[in-house]
Amino acid sequence: MMIQENVSVVIPTMNRLNTLKETLDSYISAERLPAQIVIVDQTDDEQLRTQIKEKIECYENKVEITYFYQDSPSSTKARNIGISLCKNDVIVFSDDDITVQKDTIKNVMQIMRNQQIAMIAGINSREGFSNSRLGYLFGKKSYVKRHIGHVTSAMYGRFPQRRVIGSVDTEWAMGFFFVIRKSLADKWNIRWDENLTSYAYAEDLDFSFSYYKHAKSEHLNCILDERVIVEHRTSQEWRVPSRKSTMMMVLNREYLSYKHKMGLKSRIMTRWSNIGELFFRLVKKMGVRDLIDAQLVCDRHRKELANGKINPEWYR
Repeated sequence: MMIQENVSVVIPTMNRLNTLKETLDSYISAERLPAQIVIVDQTDDEQLRTQIKEKIECYENKVEITYFYQDSPSSTKARNIGISLCKNDVIVFSDDDITVQKDTIKNVMQIMRNQQIAMIAGINSREGFSNSRLGYLFGKKSYVKRHIGHVTSAMYGRFPQRRVIGSVDTEWAMGFFFVIRKSLADKWNIRWDENLTSYAYAEDLDFSFSYYKHAKSEHLNCILDERVIVEHRTSQEWRVPSRKSTMMMVLNREYLSYKHKMGLKSRIMTRWSNIGELFFRLVKKMGVRDLIDAQLVCDRHRKELANGKINPEWYR
């Protein structure tokens, strides 16, 4: 008999039948199953959407599947819809291209039974470690906080610079897999920022950093734990610095710097880190013009960013 844990898993998906199937297979074949999986489908092809729905039906005799179709693609809106449909207090935000280990859900619930734990950030088994010291120089990571998950003044989220042993603190989480309590998100009125429409990891940082700050104020813990590991078969879309991804990298970080009231130091460090990125691109001879344009667009719309406004048209 399959044992279920009182966990709801929220999975936004779009045009990814095969990876979604592999992700669901890994959840269904684990030692412990979540009690509910919420799928927010943003697939724009009707035929493919039908195939996804038919595939999902194959799992309904094993776990409760809540399906919702969203016709305006937005990862933040999808996750907010997902939260509203969750029936359990413990929520896992999951991408549609991960593989959970056999004991991942079981370990999540063992950890979350400790009411002092507010959030668990998942660890990607594929993630490597960078030994570069230039990240410290240009504000992309903090030397002081290098052994924990942290958010830098330049608004970069970074995980520890060495393998997690046991559990360590974190100030943020990545959206491919992390765990929160719905009751706390409701209490603190935290939802995904729907001003951030195109995925570029800024929305992960924004939501989880907001959640962390509230947790810290109530002396609750946000952690990375070696028992909560998944394999993230990440897309390479944002690994190559396209013009759009460059615009998002610069504009989104500036937007979050103002939103989180990080102060003058942060504004200086966001600019300084962009200068460091410029040097890197000059050496690699890639995307230099895009980065300069992004900074110019950022400067032109600084007042709007400071007032909590960001327009996807600026990414063009």
